[in-house]
Amino acid sequence: MEPPYKLLTELLSKIEENVSGTKGTDYAANLPISMVHLRRLFRFAFGVPLQSYIRSRMLARSMENLICTQKRVLDIAIECGDEHEQTYIRAFKREFGMTPGECRQSGRFIQVTPPLHLFQKNNLCGNVV
Repeated sequence: MEPPYKLLTELLSKIEENVSGTKGTDYAANLPISMVHLRRLFRFAFGVPLQSYIRSRMLARSMENLICTQKRVLDIAIECGDEHEQTYIRAFKREFGMTPGECRQSGRFIQVTPPLHLFQKNNLCGNVV
């Protein structure tokens, strides 16, 4: 089995590569660990559930389209991986405290979830400390 540090590094890079894709991405594919164990390891290392982090990153990525383009919210929702506009709007409001339309109109700075990174100092013999 690969060391946890390497697994988490690969997982984080997969998430960032696929964050603007569909929700159905199997992040455990090609990793020698089950999805259940991967979720546990992620929560242990970062203190947040894997699915919550992925959702936060998708919403953060969609913010660029929302602010910088005139695309419809429905189109942005579909690009974000949501089949329904209302699902996207609810998730956006839960994450940022306002709807996408309010965000677009206000032009306020909104803090988004930045990508997580593992640092070399956390790597001790291939394990996460």
